[in-house]
Amino acid sequence: MSAFPKLCAAAHLLPTDPSVPLSDADLVRLICSDCPFYKEGEDEELECGAFRLLRHLVRKKVVTVQAILDAVRGEG
Repeated sequence: MSAFPKLCAAAHLLPTDPSVPLSDADLVRLICSDCPFYKEGEDEELECGAFRLLRHLVRKKVVTVQAILDAVRGEG
C-alpha cells in the first residue's frame, strides 16, 4: 500500500512528459492530494512551503512528474 494513495489513484490524469506544462490543478493533485492538512475547497489560496518548493522544482524540471510517481510507487 502506497503512502500516497490519492496521488497514485490520480496518476493517470497527470502529464508525464516534462515538456507539457502542469496546470495549477495538476500541481495540487501532485503535491497536496495526500497531505493531511489539505482540505479541498478550503483555504486553497494558502500555500505551504513544501508546495512552493516542489512547484518551483517541477517547473524548473529539477524533478519530473514521472520521477515523483516512480518514487512513490517504489520504482525509483
